[in-house]
Amino acid sequence: MTNGAPSVAVPQPPPPANEIVDLDVIPGQIGHAILRASDGTILRPPSGNLTERDVGIVYRMLLEIGTVLEGEGLQRVTVGFRSVSYAIAFGGGDGCLYIVKKRSMP
Repeated sequence: MTNGAPSVAVPQPPPPANEIVDLDVIPGQIGHAILRASDGTILRPPSGNLTERDVGIVYRMLLEIGTVLEGEGLQRVTVGFRSVSYAIAFGGGDGCLYIVKKRSMP
C-alpha cells in the first residue's frame, strides 16, 4: 500500500531469450522449447526432435490439466510414452513453460 492506495502487481514480460535457461545442457534431451505460459507464444522455437505440433499438443494438455488442478499451483508435469517423455516445468518467476523431450528408458 502506497499513500493509502493498494499496490497492484504489474505482470512482468518474460526475460529476453538470451537470459532464459539453457535447456541444451539437460542430459538425454532430444529437443526442447520455451513458451509464454499465459498464451502459448513460442519464445524459443522447438529444437531437435521436438516439433511445433508436439509443443501445441503439450500446451493444450496443460490447459486441460490446469482447469482440473485450478488453484493447485502446478509446477511440473511429466508425460511418458513408450519411446519418449515430455517434461514440462513452469518458471513461476518468469512466466515461461519449459518443455523438454527425452528418450524414455526401456
